[in-house]
Amino acid sequence: MVNIGLPFVKSNQKKPTLIIITNLYPLPWEPNRATFNRQQFAQLNNSFEKSMLIPIAFPEWLKHRKQIKQTQNLRYVPYFYLPKLGRRFYSAMMFFSIMLHSGLWLWRKKPQKILASWAFPEAVAASWISKLLHCDFYFKVHGSDINLHGKVSARAKQIVNASKNAKGILSVSQALADEMITMGIAAAKIHVIYNGVDHQTFQVNNATLNNACDEYVLYVGNLKKEKGVIELLKGFAAISAKYPRLKLVYAGPGNLSAEILATAKSMALSDKVTLLGSVNHAKLPELIGQAKILALPSYNEGVPNVVLEAMACGTPVLVSDVGGIPEVVNESICGKIITAKCETAVAEGLDYILTKQWNRKEIQRHSQQFSWQNNEKQLLQMLNMINIQGYKS
Repeated sequence: MVNIGLPFVKSNQKKPTLIIITNLYPLPWEPNRATFNRQQFAQLNNSFEKSMLIPIAFPEWLKHRKQIKQTQNLRYVPYFYLPKLGRRFYSAMMFFSIMLHSGLWLWRKKPQKILASWAFPEAVAASWISKLLHCDFYFKVHGSDINLHGKVSARAKQIVNASKNAKGILSVSQALADEMITMGIAAAKIHVIYNGVDHQTFQVNNATLNNACDEYVLYVGNLKKEKGVIELLKGFAAISAKYPRLKLVYAGPGNLSAEILATAKSMALSDKVTLLGSVNHAKLPELIGQAKILALPSYNEGVPNVVLEAMACGTPVLVSDVGGIPEVVNESICGKIITAKCETAVAEGLDYILTKQWNRKEIQRHSQQFSWQNNEKQLLQMLNMINIQGYKS
């Protein structure tokens, strides 16, 4: 990809207006949600007059409405949908929800560009909004939005139709880009841009390592079946006798908490399994840095940021051979890639990592290629494919 340089704004010219539409963004009651999007989109503040529009499912909106504070550049929209009506209509319902609630706000903003983050229903709804407002449209895909919704014909067709209106599509991995091409999305529109890491925050810290009180395997993320959290527990159980001091720590919210605790109890592992619940993102560097292994045996993924953050801390990773993970994890340097949905593979992978000496500084050096600085250059290049007065492309 040719580096065309960063755009600039002449001192006497107004920055172009950008609206970002996404549900993947920190919320007042869920501040650790999708922090990678917050970090990525914050980079655009110097180049655009940026505003965020966050659709929130109506039941959640109703539950937390007293915590919602609307501002000129941050808009929360109640998203109405009928679960029994069928997901193929979710994009239309999101479109009407946004226009009824914030149509006037959008019109007054007069955006030159709209960027949606998530293919369905956000990108589909945003493509229609961009046509109404006569502005350029882009969208970002993450993983499940293509790997799951893209496998359902009615939704896949809507995503492909939205792509025809897009000036550019951001894919977090080449594997995801290949999936979109298979769906019928034009390859020329797709830009593979890996997420970044804040290397000032996530780094090898010898003081942190020396202060570690426990030896533990760490999982960070939502406690969901498709994240492989049960396979991780069973794999850990299989090696627990060999590593009597080793513990398993889950950091994140989710509906499988009770099942994990009950399963651990049935295996007589209650004293070795800890659920921390949601952890503030600021505390993750220390938690990850002290771990023996960061484990994420997911069924499907794009490129999970927690894996990049673990490598930046020099922590070996145990990950599944899914999505874009093999693109960013070098097994000879960073850890072990295993088959998904297999507790035996988890056990063997944990044992492999625990018995090998790892060079944390070398793992960290490998992670340096995934920076928000590189991400910013590529993102601005995509967003400025179409000339805007006062910018160079």
